[in-house]
Amino acid sequence: MHPSDPFVPLPSPFVSASFWIPVRGASMRPLLRPNDQVLVNLSLPWTCGDVVVVGALRGLLVHRIVAVHSEQGRLEVVTKGDAVERFDRPTQGASIIGVVTRARRRRWGRVIEWQVRHALG
Repeated sequence: MHPSDPFVPLPSPFVSASFWIPVRGASMRPLLRPNDQVLVNLSLPWTCGDVVVVGALRGLLVHRIVAVHSEQGRLEVVTKGDAVERFDRPTQGASIIGVVTRARRRRWGRVIEWQVRHALG
């Protein structure tokens, strides 16, 4: 890890953990909407097409991996929101926090839950 890297590895008891986080923006519509919650798995390997949580300068970002390539020996990942036309800046693979596996939404007093991994937006 580089000294200026703002991301700290999680302690080993949390490596296999999954946790729910809220969705704030609309960039992943129609799959995810504001106020939905997503289940993030910290231990699954990610691949192109997965919806992932990325540590970004402005906080956590929930977007889909659209490209992976090696640049000067470093793995770079390009993500994008399903509802936006522009791609995010390439980021190092190490900044991916986890893979989104499920989502849930409160609708008409009920909670609807669905699988996200490998779902097309």
